[in-house]
Order: sequence, then structure tokens, then C-alpha cells
Amino acid sequence: MAMQREAPDDFQALGGRHFARVMRAGTLAVMRSQEELNRINVFPVPDADTGANLAATFRAAASRLGDDVPESVGAAARVAADGALDGARGNSGAIVAQFLHGLAAAFDTAAHVSTAEFALATQRGMESAYAALANPREGTILSVLRVWAHALRERAASASGFTQLLHHGLQAARDALANTPRQLEILARSHVVDAGGQGFVYFLEGVSEMLLGGKEPEELFVEPAPRGVASMTRAHAEADERFRFCAEALVSAAGRGVNRSALVAAISDLGESLVVAGGEDRLRVHVHTNEPQRFLEAVAAFGVIESSKVDDMVLQQISAREASIALVADSTCELPERRAFELGLVTVPLTVSFGEQSYLDGVDISADGFARRLRESPLLPISSQPPVGDFRETYQRLLEYRDGVVSVHIAAAQSGTWQAAAAAARAVDPVRVRAIDSRTNSVGTGLLLEALGEGIAGGADLDALESLANTVRDDITVFGTVQTLEYAVRGGRVSPRAAGVIDALRLKPLIVFDCMGKPGKGGVAVGFRRALHALASRVDKFAAGAPVRLMIVHSGAGEWPDYLAQELRRLFGVAEVPIVRAGPVLMAHVGPGSVSIGVRRLRAPSA
Repeated sequence: MAMQREAPDDFQALGGRHFARVMRAGTLAVMRSQEELNRINVFPVPDADTGANLAATFRAAASRLGDDVPESVGAAARVAADGALDGARGNSGAIVAQFLHGLAAAFDTAAHVSTAEFALATQRGMESAYAALANPREGTILSVLRVWAHALRERAASASGFTQLLHHGLQAARDALANTPRQLEILARSHVVDAGGQGFVYFLEGVSEMLLGGKEPEELFVEPAPRGVASMTRAHAEADERFRFCAEALVSAAGRGVNRSALVAAISDLGESLVVAGGEDRLRVHVHTNEPQRFLEAVAAFGVIESSKVDDMVLQQISAREASIALVADSTCELPERRAFELGLVTVPLTVSFGEQSYLDGVDISADGFARRLRESPLLPISSQPPVGDFRETYQRLLEYRDGVVSVHIAAAQSGTWQAAAAAARAVDPVRVRAIDSRTNSVGTGLLLEALGEGIAGGADLDALESLANTVRDDITVFGTVQTLEYAVRGGRVSPRAAGVIDALRLKPLIVFDCMGKPGKGGVAVGFRRALHALASRVDKFAAGAPVRLMIVHSGAGEWPDYLAQELRRLFGVAEVPIVRAGPVLMAHVGPGSVSIGVRRLRAPSA
């Protein structure tokens, strides 16, 4: 709802209530424009979320002010800055949060500020925003902030009041925005202005409209645009393939403060687009990285993580890819990171828990971190499948940019994950989304996804891909072995007495899977080296003379995976046997030190 207001006189002093009106009017303008901002988002990555991130950040700031707005502009600005810090999303959101913190620090305890004092405060806010970035770039929202703040300082002394001052600043911000394609080459190539800068200009336009007598919002709510609107005219740009994840954390250390410089030093080598926003006791940290687990572990060393978020930018950048069909897997699928990126693979994580402490598989905790917890915790980890809603949200988002989705999952004989994916597919669009039971796991699922990727590259449609999956999965299996039965005993799958006898005889169990992916006993070998040779023999028998594609997965098995890869290359005459590290869910079931081989028989192409 909104109400029409009379055109106000040009006010001379900015108090808490005026500040709240400014925040609400500007926020509503950004919220109304977020789809357009998403569409033109190409820097630092074309992840189509700058509009959503800015809208969420501004809304968090304006909503925190609530109905009981402080009379003091200093107090109001601090409330808004804290709200922005709590709700900041993405690179642009963190910059806005830091700008507001700098603004609030400049206002200090002032009840009101003049135009000149306001202009000086915006200068400090702008400088604070620049300081928050490890590598500030011109041609972004920073440039618009800088030019705007400079224009306010130039005009403050001669302006008749805030309405005139802010209108002058808006004109300067528009000019700075128009200049961004000349400052960043990627904007010029994409024929767009900077999305963050445009968002700030929309904010200023909303403020100007309100001050000149336009509508003032009563509630910060805007109906979302229909899904798919942005996909019709989305700006295209090159995805930055160096970093897969956008990671954020809000860390606090009440009483002792967070050592900002030490925190920056601890995480600066983990990626790019590093932004550290906030005050002494609470900081929001943002980075683009390939190691979100290391990032979260490093941040946790400096205080309590109040909240964290890790976005897979493969999903966010999927609109820039040419393939018409997207591939989805759950986090039990194992593939080399580079291969997963080439396939544009979108991963929906399972959860692993130690008691009440839960982690998203491969997102919140690394393989090394999980192995440490496994050794140290008296509790056994438990894995759980993703909720149907996670799959539903993933499919809906992908269908904004793709004609269809093929979603491949761990064998239904081992997990309920495929059933959850199938339920989501039926709910979203059973024609355009195909959920497939891989009837295998780990690197076996990875090999099936590689085959489907080849099919997509060859122009196969959804029906052909589903048929291909049903055929290829019969030519895929996994053979494995473990170095210790300790975790099978702890999990109740093997009795302590049986494990004691097996260990005394140096026997290593072999694990095989039936045609539905159900694990079973495959015999034993004396010693781990012989166990690996036994696996290779099983692979040879399964191949039956056909050429093969092979992949090894291990859960921290030292030099054994390299040894096995060398033997497989010699035995089968293949140039490559990729080796991947098992994720937490697989490790939760087999423990550290396991080694498995995934094999796919390659059929001769049909005549």
C-alpha cells in the first residue's frame, strides 16, 4: 500500500524520521527494479543476482528501522547499518552495508545533520566502502558512490536544502553510471552499465521522487516478477571459471572485537572479490572461492559465525552457457572439479550430522575437516537426503534458462535421494525435468553424468537422454575396498569379533554392487596391495574386452590411489585415470582410507 503526500518544503536538517523515509523510498525503488538489475549483472561474475542482493540488503536496512524510528539521525543510521550487515547478500550488498556503517560512524550521536554535515558523512561512507574491498575496481558501484559523494560536497554550501542537494547528487550519479562501460571492458562488451551502480542510482531516484512529492511506501513489499522474465533478454558475459562458490559469513566477537586485518590476511589467498564490511564487533565477509569450507573454518577462528551462506555460481552462471539442457546431481556424485564445471553440473547437497551439528555435504565442511571430526568425535555421523524443496527450487531456477533438466542420483537401493528428486520433478514439470536413478554411486554416477554430457553436446533431447541413461547405467559399476573395519563396527554393520579376526589375518574386504546399486560382499584379499589388484581384476572381468572409462575415488588413502591408477593405465592401455577425493557422505559410510574404482564399458557406436 502507499499514500500520496503533499510536496514537502525543502528541509534544512536531516533527522531520524527523515532518514527512515529516505531509506524506505530508495529501497522500494530498488526492489521494483531487481529483475532489470539481475539481467544486466555481468561483473564480477554474471550470476544474475545483483538485483536480488541489493534489494535484500536495502530491505534489511529499511525494515530494521520499523515503526519506532529513533529521533536521532545517528541512532537511525546505526540501526539501518546493523540491519544491512545482518541482511547483506553478495558483493554489492556487502559494499552497501559498509557504506551505511561509514555513514553511521560519521553521524555519530548527532540528532540532526545539515546538508554540509551530510555531504561530509557520505564522503566517509564512500571511503569506508572502498576500504572494505581487498581490490576495489572502478566502473562499479564504488565509482558511482565516489562521484555522488564528491558532487554533494561541492553543492552542499549553496544548496537550498536536502531536496535540491540530493537532486544534484542524482544527476552526478547518473553521469558516473553512464561512464562505467568506459571503465570496465566487460561492461562495454556486454553493452550494459554496472548493475550495482545502476541499483544505487535507482535508490537515489526513489528518494528524489518521494522528496518531490511522489508516493511514499507504507510497506516494503513488491510482488515478484513472473519467473522467466529476465531470461528473455539476459545480458551475456564470460563466466569467471576460476572460482565456483560465492561464500559469505557474519562473524561476531562481542567484547574483544574482530581483528579485521588478521582476518583479511587469513582468507586473502582463498579467492577474489573479497569484501569485509561492518564494525569492530561484527563483520560480514564475502569472497569468491573454490574452498568454501576453508573459508568458513578460517572465519570461525576469529569469533562466532552468526550466519553463513555458500552459493554455487555454476548454477548462477548457467544462463551464460549454450546447452539447452542442464545436468543436476546430488553431492554423493564424484567427478573431478574441472570436469564438473565443464558439464555445468549443478549439485544439490546432502546433509551430514554429528549429533545436533549439521553440515551441507561438500559446502559447509571439507573432506579433511570431516575426517578430523570423524576421528575426534565420539558420535557417529549420520547422512540425510536433501528435502524435496531443495530440488524443486533448483529445477525451477534452471527452467528459467533451460529447456529441460536431467537430474541423476545415487541408487535408490542406497538412499531416498532419488525419490525426493523424482517428487520434485513431478511437482515442477514432469515433462521438462527427468529424475534418473543411476543405480550406482560416487564415481559411477560421475561416469553416467559424463555420458549424458556427451549426449547433450551432441544435441540429444530429453527423451533421448533418458534412454541413454537407462542404457549406459547397465555398463557402469563400482568396486571398492577399505583399509579398516573400525567404522563398519561403530556403525553396527560388522561385529567386533568378526572385525578382530579379519584384522588379525590382514584380510581386506572387497565391496561389489548388484545391478540395482545395492552393495554386497565381494570376497577378501590378503593385504591392501592385493586388494587393489583384486579390484583391477574385477574391472577387467566386467569390461570383458571392451574399451573402458575409469575413475578412482578415495577417502584419504595416501599413495595407494596413484599406485592403482598406474596399474590400471598399464592393464587397460588408457591415457587417463582421474582420481577424486571422496566427500563427507561417502566417508561417513566407509571411513578414511577407502579406495574404489568406477568403470564404464564403452559400446561401439551404432551403425
